[in-house]
Amino acid sequence: MQTNIDITRAFMETPDGVLSIHQISRKLKLPYGTAYNRVHLLHESGIIQILPQGKAKLCALNPENPMTASLLALGAAQTTDFFIKKNLEAGMLLKKIRKAVLENARDSLYAAIILAPDMLSVAAASGSDAVSPAAGQDVSLPGIDNPPAGAASLDFFYIQASSSFDESRVETAITSLLQPGSDIRVTSMTVDRDTLLGMFTENENEAGLAAYQMLHEGMLLFGFENFYTLILEAFARKLSA
Repeated sequence: MQTNIDITRAFMETPDGVLSIHQISRKLKLPYGTAYNRVHLLHESGIIQILPQGKAKLCALNPENPMTASLLALGAAQTTDFFIKKNLEAGMLLKKIRKAVLENARDSLYAAIILAPDMLSVAAASGSDAVSPAAGQDVSLPGIDNPPAGAASLDFFYIQASSSFDESRVETAITSLLQPGSDIRVTSMTVDRDTLLGMFTENENEAGLAAYQMLHEGMLLFGFENFYTLILEAFARKLSA
């Protein structure tokens, strides 16, 4: 199962969403025979499309199979769970933030993402120990204000399911979880499903890929399958002869 998850996630890290079996083998450091067998099993399950091209076989995810988003979601959930278990204080804060978001917006959000999860370690420290982000660490997206020079921030990205989502209420709830005296700001950007798809399909200066890359480097709090269903709708290619 883990190898299947790793193979599907490999396509999410490829700009055009297409890989050959040789590329999958190299990318995941798998013996070619293992990659070949797993790809064909995923093809038989309808999760991967295969198009022979000469001696090579081009592969892409199949966005029409709901299991495709489920496998991607499982991999993302593993990443979030691993972070929580590996980072004691930051993981505890992440669980509190997740609970706060769910309590205030469970029915009005498709998904929630923290854009720079490493900043949770800063936020989990005492106010006097908090440090600024490393130089060059830019987690801004259009609509998210950059914090003042020398300040740190926790940046969130929300995909709302309805107009009843109250972004300021959620920001207040998260801010209340930070250490007293902390100068860390909580910032966020909220989009609906159609706006997000529009962002992803923007071709000028590869803005769509840049927006996806920013979110891909973040970490999902919840809505794993919802998020990857949207990703597949925006990016997955239908292979054809």
